[in-house]
Amino acid sequence: MDYQGMEKRRFVRAKFPCSISIHTLHEHIITTYTENISAGGVRVIIEEKLEMSSTVGLEVQINKNIIVCKGRIVWVVDRESPYKKGLRYHDTGIEFYEINENDRRVINDAIEEILKCEK
Repeated sequence: MDYQGMEKRRFVRAKFPCSISIHTLHEHIITTYTENISAGGVRVIIEEKLEMSSTVGLEVQINKNIIVCKGRIVWVVDRESPYKKGLRYHDTGIEFYEINENDRRVINDAIEEILKCEK
C-alpha cells in the first residue's frame, strides 16, 4: 500500500529503480534502489529510519550519469514487511536540494523518456 497523503508535487515522477547511495549524518552509507524519482526528489524503502528534516548526501545513478547532491528527509512512513512478521521498514521521501541544475535536467530528461515509453 502506497502513501495516501495529499499530493503536493511540483515535479512529474516516474517509477524507476535506479541505484542510490544515501550518506547519513553518522557517516553510514545506505545503498538501495529508488521506488520512484522526480527532478525534485526520490522515494526509497529502507530498513533504517532516518530522522525527519535531517540532511543526507546522495549519489544517484541515472543511466550512465552519477548525480551527487544533498537531500532532506521530508516524510517517513513505517511499514511492516509483508514477507516476514515483525520486520519493519521505512518508506522514505527525500527532497533534492543543493543540486546542480544540469543534474536536475538529466533526471527530468530520463523521466520524460520513461513516461514516453510507458504510453
